Amino acid sequence: MIGRGNLPSLNALRAFEVAGRLRSFSRAAEELGVTQGAISRQIKLLEGQLGIELFLRQATGVSLTAEGDRLLPVLTESFVRMSEAAAALRDDPWRLSIGAPPSFGMRWLMPRITRFQADNPRIDARLTITTDDVSELSGFDVAVHYGATPPPGLHALKLAGERLIPVAAPRLIEGDRPLKTPQDLARHTLIDTVPDRRYWRLWLEVVGLDSLTGERAQVITILDMALRVAEQGLGVAIGDVAMIADDIALGRLAAPFPVEVPSGLSYWLVSRPEASHRPKMLALFRFMEREARATAALKLRAPSS
Repeated sequence: MIGRGNLPSLNALRAFEVAGRLRSFSRAAEELGVTQGAISRQIKLLEGQLGIELFLRQATGVSLTAEGDRLLPVLTESFVRMSEAAAALRDDPWRLSIGAPPSFGMRWLMPRITRFQADNPRIDARLTITTDDVSELSGFDVAVHYGATPPPGLHALKLAGERLIPVAAPRLIEGDRPLKTPQDLARHTLIDTVPDRRYWRLWLEVVGLDSLTGERAQVITILDMALRVAEQGLGVAIGDVAMIADDIALGRLAAPFPVEVPSGLSYWLVSRPEASHRPKMLALFRFMEREARATAALKLRAPSS
């Protein structure tokens, strides 16, 4: 007998349940998004683990053995109950799962989620920082999407329009190669977050320095790390006003030039339209709408002379 510590493979049980319910390996493969060979292998594995045959394999197709016929309804009921239990967790009226990209999630969203949680103690807000594309809302109630427009068909709130501005350590600005005018950037390492350095190129073009290509440029693909390097005085980073305001206020970074250049991209809070009326969603969107207005009105403090 198979004990609790020696249960058959869950994947094999699932393959058998779908194939038995549909009476077809090929249709089971379609439902599970795998090959027919994969279904056949999983069922062979299960039969080996159980020591019995579950299907009669004939030229005209497959049919369940007596043992398979006894096992199938038990598995079907079990998978239905697991699915219902998972759905109940996802549909907890006060649990709120949020997905966000790394830099924006850590720098802008996390402090605000902490304040939101304090204002709404009944809501269990859970933020996941991930590099995966979360805009399809797989496993999340809401997510942050970065782009020119939100994904079609979703309820969306614009959290922050990206505004690019150079930032550096205050001691670098007043150092032996001071940053008094944008032309002074030619003497410094320019730090961007994309290999084509499009963010620096965009800003330089707006200030009339598109010929300054930045031969000493460095690429650090995570903005949070790029700003940390800039804090150490190792170069001038190009950052988003929304994500560097706290560093400016605390004196860790300074913005030597007042020109803010919109990138045309924004951060959007998105959810499924059918869920947008739920109390936890209404509370989150109301709170974030206020935060978004404050971010839009944000002006960076100029460095001291």
